[in-house]
This record gives sequence, structure tokens and C-alpha cells, in this order.
Amino acid sequence: MTAAIRSLADSLRRFGDERLEALLLARPDLASPLPRGLGPLAARAGGATSARRALDSLTLPELHLVEALAVLEDGASPSALAHAVSSDPATIAPALERLITLAVVWGEDELHLLRPLRDGMRAPAGLAPVSPDDPSPEEAARRVEAARETLGPALEALAWGPSAVTGSGKLAAALRRAGIVTADGDSLHIPRPVHLALRGGRVRRTHTALRPGPEGPEVTERIPGSRTAQAVERAFEALRLLGTVRGFDEDPPGVLRRGGLPQRDLRRLAERAGAPLLDHATVLQSAWQAGLIGHDGQEWRPTRDWDAHRQLPAPRRWAELVLAWARGHHLAAVVGTPDSSGTGRSLMSDLTRRDGVRTRRGSLLRLLLTTPGIDATEDSLVAALAWAFPLVPPEVLREETSALLVEGKALGVLDGGCLTVLGQELVPALDEDVTLADARLAAVLEDAAPPPVDEVLLDADLTAVIPGRPAERLLPLLDWTEVVSRGGALTLRFSAATVRRALGDGRDAEALLTLLGEVSRSPVPQGLEYLLRDEQRRHGRVQVSRAATVLTAEAEVLDLLQVAPEATALGLHRLAPTVAVTLSDPGFALQIARQAGLAPHAVGPDGKPVAAELAHSLRGGPVDPDLVTVEGPELRLPAQEAVARIRAAEEGATDLSVTDRLLDAIARGDEIPLGVVDGQGGVVVKQARPLSLEGGRLRARESGSQEEFTVLVHRVTLG
Repeated sequence: MTAAIRSLADSLRRFGDERLEALLLARPDLASPLPRGLGPLAARAGGATSARRALDSLTLPELHLVEALAVLEDGASPSALAHAVSSDPATIAPALERLITLAVVWGEDELHLLRPLRDGMRAPAGLAPVSPDDPSPEEAARRVEAARETLGPALEALAWGPSAVTGSGKLAAALRRAGIVTADGDSLHIPRPVHLALRGGRVRRTHTALRPGPEGPEVTERIPGSRTAQAVERAFEALRLLGTVRGFDEDPPGVLRRGGLPQRDLRRLAERAGAPLLDHATVLQSAWQAGLIGHDGQEWRPTRDWDAHRQLPAPRRWAELVLAWARGHHLAAVVGTPDSSGTGRSLMSDLTRRDGVRTRRGSLLRLLLTTPGIDATEDSLVAALAWAFPLVPPEVLREETSALLVEGKALGVLDGGCLTVLGQELVPALDEDVTLADARLAAVLEDAAPPPVDEVLLDADLTAVIPGRPAERLLPLLDWTEVVSRGGALTLRFSAATVRRALGDGRDAEALLTLLGEVSRSPVPQGLEYLLRDEQRRHGRVQVSRAATVLTAEAEVLDLLQVAPEATALGLHRLAPTVAVTLSDPGFALQIARQAGLAPHAVGPDGKPVAAELAHSLRGGPVDPDLVTVEGPELRLPAQEAVARIRAAEEGATDLSVTDRLLDAIARGDEIPLGVVDGQGGVVVKQARPLSLEGGRLRARESGSQEEFTVLVHRVTLG
């Protein structure tokens, strides 16, 4: 005969290793730091903060079971729980098992909800909080039965609504006389026992055990392979938009005071690129999250990683961009819309960050993988997301679903409400490490894309046509031209302005002519040759370079600095005997000058001294795109290793700390001798039952007393 489960700790001791691993993976905060035994693990799981955090991982049917247990008497049976949610024990069994695995519920024949959740849910399922003035269940049933004859339709309407009732007419008066509603100041509400009687003793009217699937028309193709071709085209279009970041060096967009890209600059960049604003925003935000774009507090520019990224093959560049989007914590499609405070959300800022969005985005992508032949509607996807994340407000879920459809299409992984062939490979890549995920996505794009074209058709009107997807060696042509049209072929046009722009970026006209001679089917037109060579001769008569910091000093002082070994990192360029410039920021230059034995001070543009801390606050290099930030705690050890260490501590292989012994006593519900250090350094020993341990404070109840006391943990000793 199996011993009864008396506590959450008893329940955890019956877990196998796989179930304990599942618990730690679902609630990683329980393993930070690693508990030394199953008792401390149980006490930590029953803590108020951790218990509330566990609610966020519950699906709709699991949340309904928790609400029902918060309403029922402690120790309710599975059959009573099933009746409370209008279901049967077999149907609720999977959700109940997961709640037990999550250590939110414990017990078999008698089910117990964690005390912080039972006490914290004051109005579950729309029911009013418990009040001392509430009638007994028997009295509530009598009132409802007596009122049905005259107030039947009203009772039916009130049964499954919220407990708060509005109105002051005859009907409200009749309901008050019947004891169905009671006054609460100027408002009315239905007492919880009466409300349960109206619902026939149930807490929920329906129980949706299964997640609703995506719904929509069947995906059809008039021309086989056209959807894949469109996805590939969008993927390469995203790379083209990413390439426009090259222009940031020539005309960098500004930075808002609170961070982010000004909306006017975003519109300007999108118009210049000839792309829809949200498509361009998606690419820029993804590049920012990948660490390819950053700002120095004044201007947005490519980061150090940009050049290395540009050297990668196109499929690899796309793979990195898409992974940054899928694993990021930001929404691009909400740019320009107001947040809860009315502030317009700016791209590449904390205003577009959304806690939990990465998890919900991944949930939708995985769901779409199960219905490859359906063009899912937005409403059906919102409904599916609401089932998986019932505590997230509906307007947030709709905004995120709409953003997914827009952003996913811009990157080529979605076509309407259906995953493309590229998106189907993105889903398994979400669970792989970066190297494997990059390789997977790059391979699928390479396989789906047509072979690149390595030739160009030149015309006398200064146009160039690439009849297909350009090979890597033809991509420099984009720097010298403007795009006239896209489609099956790419049409480009040379002009004096585009040639001057390329020369300003450091391109070589002679190298271009050599390339055109190798890849053109016909001789290079004379007009194009004249244009390139004429502009090359005019170029460079006025030289403009960039500097981040100016250093002025007497000539001999600058000589000392320039020859100092520490100054090598600055890359100083002398403009005059007393003036030098560097690309490093002022704070770094001050630090190097001090290391060289000098005594520098910072000055502003007007030459007046500024505070040293201001100079040090200037940022050089990119802003951290927060790509590595995780949503909540993460399991620091492999789950298998964490469980092995907890098992070893449980078997006595590790000495328990005072905190762990207190947590074990809380989990067991035991009374222990508790020493409390008083203000004079003495120790007062009490026989007490520890109740909870939160924020470094122990709450306990002395034996034989109903009064509780709280003490700081560092003042507690155990014999």
C-alpha cells in the first residue's frame, strides 16, 4: 500500500529523474541557486514569488484547474475538480499531471494547490472574494432556488458573468431583496456562494482541453513552386535592404535622446531603399539585434561586426538575420504606434521590447508547422495564442500576431498565414545552437534559390541587366548604380550621381571596368567608359575624413603622446604640430593619455572644460542589442546534472546550510528548535514551525500560539 502524500516534498520524492528534469526546465528559478535536497526544492517551489511566476507558463485548461482548486475546499478529489470545470477526470488528467509536474499542485486522491496561489487568487473565474458576511452554501442554494420563479432570465444572465453588477432599477432592487446581490458601497456584487449556486456548483462553464488549431483556406498554387520562388525573392530582398546600411557612413541617421531611430529618418531610409516602411524596419531591427548596427549617442552606424558579416555568403547572411529576429525580444511592426503612456515607439530602442514575445513568437511558428497546407487567419492564430498564454491581455496577443505575419513575410519565412519552405526549417532551428541553426537555414536557402547568374547585359543608355539572381562577384554593381526594376531580371542604371557616390565610398572605377569586361556579353559601351573615367579624374580634389576626438596641446606634448606605446591604440593623426585627431571616443583618449603619464582634461566644442564623468559617459561602438538577454531565469546546469546533485544532497552527501534546512522544514511542515539572535548578541530558542522564506526573511509560528513572527535569516541559528 502506497503511503499517503502529506506535502509537496513527499510529492517530489516520488518523482523520477525525468519528471524532476521537466520541473527544473519549466521552472528554472528553482535551481538558482541549486537546492541541496528535495525538501528545499519543495519549499522554494511553494514560495510566493516562484509560485506566481509558475502561473505564466500555464495553458488555459491548466489555469482553469488552478482557479477551480482555489475555489474548492483544500483536498478536493479529481472528480470534484473535473465537475468544477464542467469536464470529467479522464479529460482533465493531462493538464492535472502537468500541474503536478510543475509542483503547482500535489496529491493524488486529495489535491492541494500551493498556498500562495490559493490565498493570492482573490477573484478566480470572475467570482467575488470570500467575505465573512457570505451566506453558507446551503443558504445560497435556497436563495437561488427561491428566486428562479420570478427572476429566472436574470439569474441565467448573471450566472457566468463577473461578480460585479451594475444597475439601480427595479431589477437590481428585486435581486437585492432575494439576496442574490449585496451592496458594496455604491456598487453591487454577487457573493461567492450565491454565484457558485447560480453556476450549479461549477467554477467554469466549459473546459477547452485541446488547443484550437489554425483555421483558414487551403493553400493553392496556380504555378507549382511559385510560393517558394516568392519566399526566396523576399529573402534576397531583405539582404538588399540590409545592404543599404552601407549608406549610414555617408548619411547616418540620428539618435533620439531616449534611444532609437527617429521616425522621420526611418521613413527617409525606407523611401530611399524603395521598400515598404515595415519591411525596412524589420530588417534594420533584426540587424540591430544581431549586433550589426549601433550608435555612439549621436549617429547610427555599422558596427565592427558589419564588415565580417558582409564577407559571408548570402545564405549565411540571411540565416544570421532571421535567427536574430526569431530569437529577439523586440517587435518591429509596432514602430510609430503609441505605448501605454502615449509615447511613440521608436525603432531599435527599449520601447519596442516586449517581455515574453520571443516565447510567444516561437509558439506560433511551431503551431504553423503543424498545418502546412492552411493559410491561417489572424483571428485563429490569436485564439490559439490565447489558449497557450491565457494571462496575456488579448490586445497584446493580437498586436504580436499581426507583427509576426508582417515581419515574417518581410524575411521570407511566412507567406500570409503559412510557413514557406524557408520558415519550415526555421522552426527546428529555434531549438538548435547557433552554429547548427545557421548551417540549417543557409542550406535551405541555397537549395531553394536558383543558380546565381554570372553575366550582365550592358546597353548604350547606361543600363545593365542581370538576367537572374546576381552572383557574388556582380554585387559590387549595386554600389555603382540605382535599381530600375526587379523581378526575373535585375535592371540597373549608371549615372553621374551613382558613380560619384561609389567613388566617395572608396570604389575603384578601373576595377569596375575590368569586371564589366569579364562578365559582359558585349563590349563595354563607350559612353559608360567615358562616364566612369571622367568622374574618376574629378574625384578626390577635396578630401574629407572622419574623426571622433580632437586633441590639442603644445607640439612637444603631442610628440610625447604620439611616441608613447600606450597611444598605439588611438591611431593618432597629426593635422598640425599642436592638433591631432583620432577615431576613438573622448573617454578612451583621456584614459590613454593618463596611462602615458600626461594629465589631460576634457573640453567641450567651445573649448571650455566639461565634467570628467561626462567625457567617460560617451559611448564608442555599438549599443548592446540585448540579444543575449533571456526571459526570466535560465537553468545554469544541464537538467540531468542538476537533478543528480539534488539527489546526492538528498542522500546526505552534502551538508545542508541553515537556509536549506529551513526550507526543508517548511516543506515538511515540521516544528524545529529555532534560535534567534537578539539585539544583545544572545540567542533565544523557540520551538516554532517555519512557514515561508522570502527575500531573506523567515516567517514562522511559535508552538502553541497562533501568532506569527518574522525574523531576518542571518539572525537565525539551528542546533
